[in-house]
Amino acid sequence: MIEETKDNTYQKELFDRLKKSVSLKKEEECFGCFIKPAFWWLIDKPNPKFSEVESAMSASCPYLKKGSGGERKGCVKSLFEVIRKCSRDKKLVRFECEANLHGFVYPIVQGDTLYGFMGTCYTKKDVSPQILDIFSAFTDTIVREVQKELELSKLYETIRPRAIALSTVHTVHRLISSTLDLNELLPRIARLSLQILRASRCSIKLIDSKRKILLPKATVDLRQKKARLKKVKVGRWAPGKAVKFGRPIRGHDYLATPLIDEDVIGVITLYDKIDKKPFTSFDQEIMTTLAEQAVIAIKNAQLYKEQEKLTMGSIKSLAKVLDTRAPGAYVPRASFLKITLSIGQEMKMDSNDLKSLEYAAILHDAGEVLIPYEVLTKPTKLTGEEYRMVKEHPMAGVEIVKHMKALKTATPIILYHHENYDGSGYPKGLKKDQIPLGARIMALVSAFEAMITKRAYRVMMTIDEAIDEVKKNAGTQFDPEVTEIFLKVLKRKEIRVMLEKELYGH
Repeated sequence: MIEETKDNTYQKELFDRLKKSVSLKKEEECFGCFIKPAFWWLIDKPNPKFSEVESAMSASCPYLKKGSGGERKGCVKSLFEVIRKCSRDKKLVRFECEANLHGFVYPIVQGDTLYGFMGTCYTKKDVSPQILDIFSAFTDTIVREVQKELELSKLYETIRPRAIALSTVHTVHRLISSTLDLNELLPRIARLSLQILRASRCSIKLIDSKRKILLPKATVDLRQKKARLKKVKVGRWAPGKAVKFGRPIRGHDYLATPLIDEDVIGVITLYDKIDKKPFTSFDQEIMTTLAEQAVIAIKNAQLYKEQEKLTMGSIKSLAKVLDTRAPGAYVPRASFLKITLSIGQEMKMDSNDLKSLEYAAILHDAGEVLIPYEVLTKPTKLTGEEYRMVKEHPMAGVEIVKHMKALKTATPIILYHHENYDGSGYPKGLKKDQIPLGARIMALVSAFEAMITKRAYRVMMTIDEAIDEVKKNAGTQFDPEVTEIFLKVLKRKEIRVMLEKELYGH
């Protein structure tokens, strides 16, 4: 049954191409010079029914259009017998029809397979066998040419998805190495899926195993009317069924491909091809390959996120332990973390550098734990020896955190966050761009924090007074560019509200 369907499809495509063939039209024109007036016809069935022969002839034969019912039947019947003979012999058969017209039927054959017939009716009687031999040779060549075009097209359609699949593997490998942030990775996979299959919308949903639902995590929609993001129960609609049964679910305008690791973790669903054509088995093959690679990237990102949570938990625990010595000194307020990271984002720091900045913001003064408590809380001027101890706390902080691999990139920020832009800071006296960007940001934010919070050695300033102090020291203590971004961030309403609530309780 499957082979029969393939043959029917091939036969239809073959005749569609023959009908559009420029070479066949030119041949008809050339041979029409010998046999004119003439009309041509094609029958795209190897064993046509009587009615199908009648339909093919009636569309082109002027005598059948004019003739009575009896004449029509007689003419079609005689031609029907000629076609049956041509089918048995598989070679050109000449005939004379009921209207005294001459003609011939030519079988369209590939190997031992008969696909249909081409024929003509004409008035001229003396067409030589040599002319007909030439016609047969020409038509054979044209049919073979069309068949080769069709076979090449089929070969292209077969090879193309595999070539795309191979390319997809390479592209997704690059995606895997380019980011471990799930919020960046999933939209990239969605855009890649759209580009490869030329679809209008792609949605990636991940499973919440506790609630048995799929949660939308990334959607790229190229249509003017955007679809609303929604949760989907496992087992419902195409995405839910793909997850439930662990196999692709394909319809005319959608293709849902499960993301399978040891278990199904989610689904990529594509909707509405741009050219309005249906999704095919080749599309399904491509997406299955893409999904196999995408799930590796997603699992890596999920594992990295879990590792990140563990690292952040360890860092916060360490900060909490340190904070027991001087409550409030080592655990930064949420507002200061927000300000620090907002400056980093405005200055286009990448996700890895922002993470290092966050770690450093939590532990930047960890080294102060080695400074005697009475020195830290001394309200009067420090002695030379006391100030020396204070200046050593950045290096002490690095010693404390250096054994944590995740903090390796944060250590330069911790070490140099007391350096001044003009070179007057410590521990190395670095200046300008010699100071890492994260340390320049940390220097400003930690100084601002010290100004507006209660300290034994300083009168507490208001937020606006501290902002004026930062402005005065731009270019000397603080990087002017960082200062400019800091002032921009402080103008945000949500930042100001957050600060005031933490500092003043309103």
